[in-house]
Amino acid sequence: MDITAFVSIIEKQNLRCEGVEVFQHGEIIARHRWIPEAPRNCHSVSKSFTSIAVGMAAERGMLSLADRVIDAFPGMSAPSERLASLTLENLLTMTRGHAAFSRPACAAEALSQELKFDPGARFVYDNGSTLLASAMVTRAAGMTVRDFLLDALFRPLGIGDPEWTETPDGHSPGATGLMLATSDLARFGLFLLQGGEWRGKRLLSPRWIDAAGRPQVSTGSRRPDYDLGYGYGFWPCRGGAFRADGKDGQFVIVLPRQDAVVAVSSGEPRHYPVLNAVRDGIVPLLI
Repeated sequence: MDITAFVSIIEKQNLRCEGVEVFQHGEIIARHRWIPEAPRNCHSVSKSFTSIAVGMAAERGMLSLADRVIDAFPGMSAPSERLASLTLENLLTMTRGHAAFSRPACAAEALSQELKFDPGARFVYDNGSTLLASAMVTRAAGMTVRDFLLDALFRPLGIGDPEWTETPDGHSPGATGLMLATSDLARFGLFLLQGGEWRGKRLLSPRWIDAAGRPQVSTGSRRPDYDLGYGYGFWPCRGGAFRADGKDGQFVIVLPRQDAVVAVSSGEPRHYPVLNAVRDGIVPLLI
């Protein structure tokens, strides 16, 4: 597939895109690099990996979406009524009741944040919710999300042992910090497109991936591509697609109707134009 139009859009706007890979029907059909491939912080694409870890842990009977957050942190003194009702599902849908985006350094800091709304009542995107979800996996599995995913996902997909630093209290940050190359993102996208299967082996049920990529809550946003709701760590897209979406232009876009995946790595603070370039320069070619 000729993605000259996409490359032209990127270069005319001076967008610092680093690389792109396009797969369709299980085969790579386009690739372009502006700089040599190397692992980089995929930022909030990390949230989607944490969602997959939750799904895998749930299927192993380690936890469930209905689990209360406070039950994973025994010994908390007099939690508020809102904190007492907070569930893992609220964390994955960014509806824990916080008022604004936050970057807590540890689980205790996230738990200490005031909940101004009832859990489930309002979507507010942030890192603290995913950090707590990651911590709940740690408590349930007895290991960090990164370590849990090593044999459950990373190694089977050929990603290996990626770097993902730990918080001071011993958790994968969950929301950001996972170091992956463009080809790693593409493998993740193919795993999602194939409904949790990889090379004939079932790693996760398609039910979880379907639920994670569908709107679970309204975002209330008026910004295109962010106005279709939020799933479990994923953003629903038009045309039945969904994506993992990270700061500075990191994207894993899964397009089931076209049987395709687009993976992009960037270092571009204006990440919306990068997404627009994919929509205008690549998606129309996937027929």
